[in-house]
This record gives sequence, C-alpha cells and structure tokens, in this order.
Amino acid sequence: MSGRYWEDIELGAMQVLGQYTFTQEEIMRFARAYDPQPFHIDPEAAARSFYRGIIASGWHTVAVWMKLAVAGHIGATRDGPRSGVSPGFEDLRWLKPVRPGMTLTFSTEVIEKVALKSRPRFGLVKSRNEARAEDGSLMMRFTGKGFVERRSAGNRE
Repeated sequence: MSGRYWEDIELGAMQVLGQYTFTQEEIMRFARAYDPQPFHIDPEAAARSFYRGIIASGWHTVAVWMKLAVAGHIGATRDGPRSGVSPGFEDLRWLKPVRPGMTLTFSTEVIEKVALKSRPRFGLVKSRNEARAEDGSLMMRFTGKGFVERRSAGNRE
C-alpha cells in the first residue's frame, strides 16, 4: 500500500510483507501464553490428535501477519498511509495446519475502497490478506479493514 492518503491508495495494489519460519519452540511458547490447547503445546498429545503432530495456533499465524504488516509500513511510518485504526476484519480462515519448519509468505492486496459519509475525514480500505506455504498452498486468509485519512476532507500537507 503506497501513498499517504486514502486517495493515493490504488485498488489492486499488492505487497508481499515477508516470510516467516515457524519453529516448534516458538509455536509452543506462543500457544502456552495465548492458546494452550494440547495439539499446540504437548508433542505427545499432539501426536495422538487429529493433526498427528504439533501445529501453530491460528492466532500465532495472524500475529505474524500483523508483525510483518507493521514492519512493512502499513500505518507504521510517517511516509506510509495515515492510518492505524481498524474496525475489525472479516472471513478469517485457517485452511491448513502450520507445522514446525514451515516457511510462510505473507501478503496484502487492496480490494476495495469506501468513502465514508459518517466520517468524511477518513476512507475505509479493505484488503485481502494471505499466508502461503513454500509450495503455494493457501494456509490462512482474511479480509482486513482499516481507516485511512483523506486528503479531500480538508487535509493539506
């Protein structure tokens, strides 16, 4: 996503946020703190589970997306969009289990822009956000929504 204001953001703009390799130690550490289900934290219980081994929490996968998105300047720098506030997300799907040793590539793509009559100072940007395995398999996806300041609402640099 480039540009400082809502008007500058182009539909279809796509950004690869980066890659991340999940280790068993990190999977278990995250899950112990935030999602302590046996198939995330206990190798023996995980081996007996539906998953047949340790898998990352879906929340861990989304948290990595967020870390990379902020590092990729989505709302994080003065040169990036004037944003940061989100009214939430839609359609979060964890499609395949993320296992230790997997490297995922995270991306975001602008899919919709909405001028807000209720908040004329901001526009809404919707994005398709994904994580893909090295073989191209879609592992996680969600539609993000974020408010971005508008230039046309009287904002001048």
